Amino acid sequence: AAAATTEATKNLVVTRGCVTSCGGVDIPYPFGIGSGCFRKGFEIECINNSPVLAGTSIHVVHLSGDPAESLVMLPVGWQCYNTSSPDKVEASSHGETEMNKHGVYRLSNTHNMLVILGCNTMGNIGSVRTTRDVDEYSYYMGCMTFCNYSATAQDGLCASVGCCHVDIPPGLTHNYFYFRVYDHTGMMDFSPCDYAFLVDRTNYTFRRSDLLRDTNRTSPVWLDWAIRGDDDSTSLSCAEAAKATTTEYACVSNHSDCVNATNGPGYNCRCSKGYQGNAYLVNGCSS
Repeated sequence: AAAATTEATKNLVVTRGCVTSCGGVDIPYPFGIGSGCFRKGFEIECINNSPVLAGTSIHVVHLSGDPAESLVMLPVGWQCYNTSSPDKVEASSHGETEMNKHGVYRLSNTHNMLVILGCNTMGNIGSVRTTRDVDEYSYYMGCMTFCNYSATAQDGLCASVGCCHVDIPPGLTHNYFYFRVYDHTGMMDFSPCDYAFLVDRTNYTFRRSDLLRDTNRTSPVWLDWAIRGDDDSTSLSCAEAAKATTTEYACVSNHSDCVNATNGPGYNCRCSKGYQGNAYLVNGCSS
């Protein structure tokens, strides 16, 4: 049930006149555009009629309050080999992504998978190194693909021939793609680059043409979000949030319930059974 102080309730009432959509994408609270229209960590910017996570270039496709999910487009990591020296990398991008400094987002481990494309390619996803001199990561994982010639990779099949995929762990807040360098002699006409990307597992089917050079790709990725503490050491469960005097309890609507987050610390709000609407707004749930 809702349990908010007068001050918290005042702060969580969305100002009339707040923009509620951008580029055809609905912006439900706690998300919002402009001062007074969003909860800390949930700001959206509308740039050229396109919604992005504030302070980033991450394009938003969909925002949902219940379930607490966001669909965004993330960059693809890649490295392309030199045409005249196929054993050397000509250019590359790590496709680094960090959602925001307030940490309300986690990469969804239930909706997304890691995909590696290429012939003789080892690709990995990991955190940014925690030290400059030693490869230390909070996580690091990947897979390897092979191709003898272009026809061995088959459309619709991602089973380590031109394409491989693996699940990702929960709790990830950012990603960084890495590759090993392998000689691509004899492959440049059908596999000039290596690729690594996260993608909605229901929204990607391998095509042999995906091996060709295209470094401007983005991929649809689901983010889980929650009301979280100021850092990962603050678990902010429902029980803690409801009694904390320094935290604005988010479930302010009557007939609303708090549920602990399933991906990282924190909690989410939803309307009680028999009610629907937005549990993050005062009087947001109705029968």
